[in-house]
Amino acid sequence: MRELKLRWLLLGNLIDSIAMSAVWPLTTIYMHQELGHSLVAAGIVLFLNSVASIIGAFVAGQLFDKYDSYYLILGGIAFTWTAMFVLIFFNAWPIYPIMLVLIGFGTGWIATLSNSLGTTIRARDGRYVFNMLYFVQNLGVMLGTALVGLMFKHSVAPLFIVSVVLFTIFFIVASLTYHVDPAVQHRHVNNGETAAGKSVVPKVNMTIIMSFFIGLLVMWIFYQQWNSTVSVYMLQLHIPLRDYSFLWTVNGFFILVVQALMSALGGKLFKDPYHQVYFGIFFFMLSFGILAIAHQYFYFLLAMIVLTIGEAIAFPTIPAIVNLLSPYDQKGKYQGLASSFPSAGRAIGPLVGSSIIELTSFEMFYGFGMIVILVLLVVLIVIMESMKRRAENFE
Repeated sequence: MRELKLRWLLLGNLIDSIAMSAVWPLTTIYMHQELGHSLVAAGIVLFLNSVASIIGAFVAGQLFDKYDSYYLILGGIAFTWTAMFVLIFFNAWPIYPIMLVLIGFGTGWIATLSNSLGTTIRARDGRYVFNMLYFVQNLGVMLGTALVGLMFKHSVAPLFIVSVVLFTIFFIVASLTYHVDPAVQHRHVNNGETAAGKSVVPKVNMTIIMSFFIGLLVMWIFYQQWNSTVSVYMLQLHIPLRDYSFLWTVNGFFILVVQALMSALGGKLFKDPYHQVYFGIFFFMLSFGILAIAHQYFYFLLAMIVLTIGEAIAFPTIPAIVNLLSPYDQKGKYQGLASSFPSAGRAIGPLVGSSIIELTSFEMFYGFGMIVILVLLVVLIVIMESMKRRAENFE
């Protein structure tokens, strides 16, 4: 039976990540400085982009379990390509925000299908597959954001030309290599899982999965502060914007380093993937403790390094565990939810952060974040350690 080769899935993810990362960082700057709209308007567009991504991820996950993934992924690439192509020629108001929302839908669609296709690869361990997917996605973010710095002057057209070219290559790669035998994609057909409809997810499995999803939502609400409130806080402390931008270079570098180590040694360092998640969340929590006392640039740099170690260890491991716990005929559904919950956190994070900071202060809010994530970690450990041995694995 034909199985998708991991190298082709990774290549497609890398191309997709570079193209998308050449688009999303521009939204606020382009709308505010070039199109003359308020920061609030830009925030609303980003919110709608995230909502569209949630919808795209959810729908794609549902369809993956029923239909041929080959045509679903090609359709998603073509849909996103079309929106990017339009923006080469028509990038003024209101076409620009409308197309960005459509691109958000395509982003969620493609991300979910890529993760879902990752669940069909049996030649490598699941944790290795998801670690590598996370690795190439972040490599793409580094390359894509670098393109923005090199190419963006006053027009977004050149960047969308690059994105269209990249998505054309992505479509060619996918059309030639993303064929998956239906018996591989829907293994439950052979295993007799769904003789009378969809299989039932064991209650223990469902509890663990939903706990992880809620954890992802909470963590992404706070992670999103690095894209919104942290930059404002640093400017208030008279730390220049270029130093804030450098933090993301550090973020990308450490993600690549940590992911390379985890791909090579993850199974040896952490025999139990749940312990890997706990370890990552602990570092994630610690970063907000550092952020709460940060008044000099060194502390922001340290907080970013600690945050990056945490996210690179925990975030790719959660969808790998969800893959193990979800039945064969519902893997797409749960990978879709694994993409939707972080998108929801990204959507509401700036609103939550700015609202609480207005009532308190930056320091109090980041300290509050540390406490919330600590409580989350304790709750997850209690739930997982009491249930994981009774969970049914679908490998």
